[in-house]
Amino acid sequence: MTEPKVEIQGDSEPAVALALLQLIMQAQGEAAASLDRDWILSTYADCLAVVGGAEVQYDDDEDEEDEAAPPREN
Repeated sequence: MTEPKVEIQGDSEPAVALALLQLIMQAQGEAAASLDRDWILSTYADCLAVVGGAEVQYDDDEDEEDEAAPPREN
């Protein structure tokens, strides 16, 4: 399966977010072929938020914090 080529024109926030999404997908390498619609739309929404100035929290960061934290006693 060949990857679609998207040419981005302009410097609007949605266009910059799309460019960022493409960079992220390229960084995924061969795994990008298995990314589903939900992942793509969620990641684009994150990209759009970041381009707009928001800080985005990622599940991977939360998982690492949970692993490092000692178990809670009730």
